Amino acid sequence: MTSDFTVALRGYDRDQVDRLLAQTDVALASSDEALRASARNLLQSPDLVVVLRGYARDQVDAAIRDRLGRLGLATPDNPPRGYASSPFVVVLRGYDMAQVDDALGRVEAATRSDDVFARAAARDALRVADFRVRIRGYDRAQVDRAVREAVNRLS
Repeated sequence: MTSDFTVALRGYDRDQVDRLLAQTDVALASSDEALRASARNLLQSPDLVVVLRGYARDQVDAAIRDRLGRLGLATPDNPPRGYASSPFVVVLRGYDMAQVDDALGRVEAATRSDDVFARAAARDALRVADFRVRIRGYDRAQVDRAVREAVNRLS
């Protein structure tokens, strides 16, 4: 299977994307819920490798969001993690997206809570958070700013 994605200088590995989307398309054509659930899990955290000449990342991300929606996962209340739901720009060397999403998810839950101890625990955990720097992660300055704002909200 070859896709109609644009080949970019720094894009997702073409063979990996083709395999992922082929598996997903098989699941979309099937009525087997286990197969569809497996495809949803693959698409939620595809861990695609960026190579020198690969498929344009924005086009592949859009195709993944589309397939997640067709598999019944992407709803306004439950958008796929790491895609359009994120307020942060993804950069070449940035903070680990899963770590940041988890930490800010706990902050959001604590913010909605009336428990002062939960809010204080979330604030203290956020103050000492040490996010890993990875290839293809969230912009560090934006995350640092969001962390400062969250700590202020929880104080």
